[in-house]
Amino acid sequence: MPNPNSSVPTVEAIRYRRGYSTPARLREDIKAAHQTDPWRTALTALADQLVIVAACIAAGALLIAQPLAGVPLALLAAVLVGRQLRALECLVHEGSHFNWSRKRRALNDFLAIALAAFPTGAQLSGYRESHLRHHGAFGTDDDPDRQRYRELDLESLDRSRPGAFARGLLVRLPAYQRTWWRDSLQASPAVALLPLAWGAAFTAAPAWAVAGASAGLAAGAVWLAGFAVALPILRFIGEASEHVYSDADTVFDATVSNLGTTQRALIHPHGDGYHTVHHMWPGVPHHRLARLHRRLMAADPEYAARLRRRSGILATPVRGSRMTPAGPATLTERTST
Repeated sequence: MPNPNSSVPTVEAIRYRRGYSTPARLREDIKAAHQTDPWRTALTALADQLVIVAACIAAGALLIAQPLAGVPLALLAAVLVGRQLRALECLVHEGSHFNWSRKRRALNDFLAIALAAFPTGAQLSGYRESHLRHHGAFGTDDDPDRQRYRELDLESLDRSRPGAFARGLLVRLPAYQRTWWRDSLQASPAVALLPLAWGAAFTAAPAWAVAGASAGLAAGAVWLAGFAVALPILRFIGEASEHVYSDADTVFDATVSNLGTTQRALIHPHGDGYHTVHHMWPGVPHHRLARLHRRLMAADPEYAARLRRRSGILATPVRGSRMTPAGPATLTERTST
């Protein structure tokens, strides 16, 4: 905490500098990348929901008809449900930045709440306040993400081996979930519990109608496993991979882009892995992040050389285009980051 008796502000009291200057030749590209498309984002959210419904109904029906074959499918379906809910949470994040619709903000909030926040239990207004503090007070004691990194010691997660990484996650996950539920329930208990109604209405009830009561209960159980188990794990892995505060003093250098195939497909859907682009230009919507990243990599040598990115869940972040496989970093990689 800052020392109130000192006239010199501590590092924790100083907001990190942006640390990157937009090249003049790319300003028009970046301006164009800020164009929102609420209906495209709405269709994206509906597609995420339809995948959840289909996975739960199919797994629930198979569990009743063929239990031995149904159990493995149900486990995979629960992971898929968690992934799709994570994708919807990413669209709540989009709504917090008015990236569904910048000019029609009431429409932005209505669509984000109805199509993304409702199924996940997020309160858009509360999330917006917290997340914009992360952007506006980045790196200070008022940055909620940095607070979480310190409380859970996330930068010390051992990514040298899958088993070590899993143990580190499991040790920290209960405290992470307690904090998440505490904040959600304090913000709005009713909103936090809305996903239970969504799961019952859109997974258990349709499966019941199609294949009977037992299938309905099984479908609801698959949804609950995705919501209560898979989603928190995927979210935690994602949030623990986005920043390295300890060796940086700018937003650009403290932010990690997670660009591996598994990360983009499972942990960071809807462009969430392009985290450096997001922190430089938070108003760029999800469907334009990858394209802008590629444009910067091709046209700006500084961005390409300084970008801090991770190639896989266990990989050490490296600078620029050089990627390291999963596993321990070399001495060169450690010192370069």
